[in-house]
Amino acid sequence: MKRMEKCWEFGPGRMALAAFCAHSVSISIGICQGYSAILIPQLQASTKMHVTTEETSWLASLGAITNPVGSVLSGVLAEYFGRRRSIQISSIPFIIGWILIGIATDINWLYAGRLISGISAGMSTACYTYVSEISTPESRGFLQALGPICASFGILLTYTLGYYIRWSTVALISVTFGIFSMVTIHFLPESPGYLLKNNRTAEGFEVYLWFRRNNVIAQQEIDSYHENLKQNKSDGTAWKEAYLSPQTVKPFFILVILFLLQEFSGIYTLLFYAVSFFEETDLNIDDYISSIIVGIIRFTMSIVAAFLINKFGRKVLCTFSSLGMALTMLTVAIYVKYYELNPEEEKILSYLPLVGIIFNVVFSMIGMLPIPWILVGEMFPLEVRPIMSGVVICIAQTFIFICVKIYNDMLDYLNFSGTLLVFVAASIISIVFSKFVLPETKNKSLQEIEQYFRKNKGDVDGFDNKAFDMESEGRNREVQEVFTVRVDS
Repeated sequence: MKRMEKCWEFGPGRMALAAFCAHSVSISIGICQGYSAILIPQLQASTKMHVTTEETSWLASLGAITNPVGSVLSGVLAEYFGRRRSIQISSIPFIIGWILIGIATDINWLYAGRLISGISAGMSTACYTYVSEISTPESRGFLQALGPICASFGILLTYTLGYYIRWSTVALISVTFGIFSMVTIHFLPESPGYLLKNNRTAEGFEVYLWFRRNNVIAQQEIDSYHENLKQNKSDGTAWKEAYLSPQTVKPFFILVILFLLQEFSGIYTLLFYAVSFFEETDLNIDDYISSIIVGIIRFTMSIVAAFLINKFGRKVLCTFSSLGMALTMLTVAIYVKYYELNPEEEKILSYLPLVGIIFNVVFSMIGMLPIPWILVGEMFPLEVRPIMSGVVICIAQTFIFICVKIYNDMLDYLNFSGTLLVFVAASIISIVFSKFVLPETKNKSLQEIEQYFRKNKGDVDGFDNKAFDMESEGRNREVQEVFTVRVDS
């Protein structure tokens, strides 16, 4: 009990609580992403609202087609109305969308509900921006990983509920999570980054003090912001020019390519078509049970990844994750291709596809699924962070829509094995990209990351980078004998 009180009193507990409340929106996002996996099989088995193959592809993809709208909207709201208010507003389309789906009597109601809830599913921009701005460099990776953990919980909950109850009841239950996010975020302080950017320095200091519980550290955060702002002005970086500066353009292209590889490695295709995906493998096991198993593995590994991300760094985990995904999906592809060529043979090792997919999910969760979303909140300068994060997530959500929408067409033209080989190819390219292009942001302050992209000097390969050794930095700070606490009004 005393340990919990200390954790709260000295700041980490406050950051963790705020991060969970902000990322609780991701529970609803996970439900939206996993919902088509239970909705489509139930509708196909229904006599009241039977759907065609074309309609099923739209039901799956409509949950993603409006994600880009939500991403841009979230970035704009976070920029002009604050991160906290943007997170609150993102819950409203969820509530409306789930109510429409829950009371749906025909396919058009389902389309409308999926479109509206999809707007909220794209509005994760403000969550990652908010958490990145309240976190310390050492805690940022773990706290940002709460987003994928919450999303994985939402997916697992959806798969499990879909096994026991009707799709409409699942939709109505989902309304409660939107209400929870809207209410809890109201009691949190605004992001200090937003306050400082709007010249509300005194309020920003109070928020830093609330999270850090130390006047000196809070003042250091304020001073670091002003020093970075002064550097930008000395570089002649005007507001409009900031969007074309190296510290904006370089992260933009790195993140866009990383998300492209993420989507085409099959991570989200498997997510949206989990039950149908296992039908293609022709396993002698209930497809819902297979999906629930994958959901459990996904949720468990998202928790494991939260602890690994600060131990090994983003770059190492993405490289290892891509390697594991390539090997596991290649194994499943070879197995499936063999029996496509020899359909008359009796299958041996019939559970191999399930095992391969499970390990593919394991490897994806320790790197390639969560880390791109985490990097969105880390790599852009404060001046452009909400807008550019929204643009990148908009592009990522567009990739998701494309991959989900063309899945059935890929099956028609490439067969199941050919589709899996596309996933393998994307994973192999991702290995090279993560190893040689992706920078390391572990234990780096947001200002240090910005300075790296601005100057393009030094090494940013992670924990072996002595120039950014946080322990050395801490020892240097201890040498200073005099600290001044200044609050600018």
